[in-house]
Amino acid sequence: MRLAPSAEEIQARLGDAWPVPGAIDCHAHVFEPGFPLAAARAFEPHEYPLEHYLAWLRALSIRRCVLVNASCYGFDNSVTRYALEECRANGVAARGVATIHPEIGFVELQKMAAAGFVGARLMSSRVAGVCLESFEAVARRCTAVRWHIEVNVDSCDEWIALEPRLARSPVPLALEYLGEDAAVDSPGIEAVLRLLDRRRDFAVKLPESAQLAKLLNREFPGRLMWGSHLSQSGGALDDLGLIGCVLQSIPDPAMRRAVFCDNAERFYGL
Repeated sequence: MRLAPSAEEIQARLGDAWPVPGAIDCHAHVFEPGFPLAAARAFEPHEYPLEHYLAWLRALSIRRCVLVNASCYGFDNSVTRYALEECRANGVAARGVATIHPEIGFVELQKMAAAGFVGARLMSSRVAGVCLESFEAVARRCTAVRWHIEVNVDSCDEWIALEPRLARSPVPLALEYLGEDAAVDSPGIEAVLRLLDRRRDFAVKLPESAQLAKLLNREFPGRLMWGSHLSQSGGALDDLGLIGCVLQSIPDPAMRRAVFCDNAERFYGL
């Protein structure tokens, strides 16, 4: 379970480059004890209760975040709904990204929107039998409540086949995970660049690769967003290490502010 770093550790590892004023964590998961996990799930989450996440936010001087419902909960978004309520109660502005069934009713969507959800998540890996094959159906549901969709792929090559479908999306998209095999010269990343060029309402969450981050920041500085749970390397997250990599990859203060603050502020309405 990750713990909040001390002020001394933050200073030692990030120096005067942190904090970035107004920073937004645009991708966080909470694994709170007592909330039911889906019977069919791809992984067993490590316990990470909300109180630990709030302490982490305070330590990093972050007052805004986006909570993403983890796939291990299936279509049960109750843990994220709880986290949204508690964040607001603790003075943290928060938005939620849900996992929804393609046939969810409009009334339920309205209730979720009122609770602070602003988007839906779709993944290559099936969540309760639903995956990217359901994109168009989920997009129709999202249109009704003006939500966006967050897309997560296992392999970078999947973007090639998805490109024409995503380009026709009736709602904005956040490209969430670009694939563990993403590389700057891969055909999949070329498809991602074409999508971002074609659709100004699409954004992308910061990849782990420093080379890829530099490429995306050079080509689309107004679309790149940072989140604390974007690592796919497994094991315990080294939050400060990931932040340090971003700061090193993007040395310009104005561009850092865009990646850590402005782009997510605009995309999520925070």
